[in-house]
Amino acid sequence: MNSQESPKPISRRSLIAVIATTAFSLPSVFALATGRRSAPKFDPRFEMLVDVEIAVQEGWRVHRPYVAVWIEDASGKSIRTLSLWVQTMRRGPRWIPDLRRWYRDEQNRAQVEGGDLIYTVSSATREAGKYSLTWDGKNDKGKLVDQGEYTLCVEAACEHGTYQLSTKKFRVGSSPFKAELEGNVEIKGATVEFRKRR
Repeated sequence: MNSQESPKPISRRSLIAVIATTAFSLPSVFALATGRRSAPKFDPRFEMLVDVEIAVQEGWRVHRPYVAVWIEDASGKSIRTLSLWVQTMRRGPRWIPDLRRWYRDEQNRAQVEGGDLIYTVSSATREAGKYSLTWDGKNDKGKLVDQGEYTLCVEAACEHGTYQLSTKKFRVGSSPFKAELEGNVEIKGATVEFRKRR
């Protein structure tokens, strides 16, 4: 006769409890194993100032350029449109797709998230001159982004003019900095300054 006792069957309730405990502990184990922690958020004591100068154009068929200024994350995804200077009346919207990069990203965002930034953040086109914008560290949904690598994009397109795109990578942390973007035919120049909020 076999002296070993056969194992007792586990109850359904006990099995569910074991599975649930294991499932809930896996994320913690994974985080410990990889050493990953959530990144600190954009410090609300700071802001980013962006100065953009639209170039003076010579000639008799001078049109104001369409301009988009936005922030992309490290993966190249647009996270915040700071300004969009376009015409949304009459024939104006037909030229908005000429802002190729911003428009493509906006179409992708709208398919996933819905809404239309063209009609919620756009304002009139601007004459030649200097303009200032600020970024409070929030994305288009109004939530603070993580500290880390980002890219400032300044795109311009002009009827009977040219298409231009300037970008500048930067790191959001807790140290102020200032950098310049290279100028072009439509945008004479731009600067970005990460500073204490004023």
